[in-house]
Amino acid sequence: MSIMNRHGFTIVELLIVIVVIAILAAISIVAYNGVQSRTNDSAVKSDLAQFAKLMTLQRVDLGTYPATLTQSMGIKATKSAYGTDAQGANFRYCLNSSTDSYVLLANSKSGKYFMTLNSRNVEETAATYGWGVCGHVGLSSTNPAQNGYLSGTWASWLVD
Repeated sequence: MSIMNRHGFTIVELLIVIVVIAILAAISIVAYNGVQSRTNDSAVKSDLAQFAKLMTLQRVDLGTYPATLTQSMGIKATKSAYGTDAQGANFRYCLNSSTDSYVLLANSKSGKYFMTLNSRNVEETAATYGWGVCGHVGLSSTNPAQNGYLSGTWASWLVD
């Protein structure tokens, strides 16, 4: 009687390899999502910093911050970095003309909110929309227009 040599992997060995590959894939996906979220946050912060510079120029030219945003201002946004709030918008602009102060709030795709206030540095802020945005500039009963992305279309004041 001859003994045949059988070569191959057992089911247990194959399952161990599959589990190890699945764990490595899960770690990679989590790391990628974290990097992607930080990238989106950085893009939103950069856009808001550029917006603050444009607003400073508008104030120098006009003597005040503009009441409405227009395409001629040259405002650009990294559109792929933005998410939307519960009302479907990603930008909220509010101006208090009596104190000549403004706030622009933006929603990153990561779910974080960032704002620039009177051309100051961009900072992370609590998620809010409606009256909560205008409260940053002292208006407690004003609901800002839903700027940015609405009903599947970007605002006309954004430059492509």
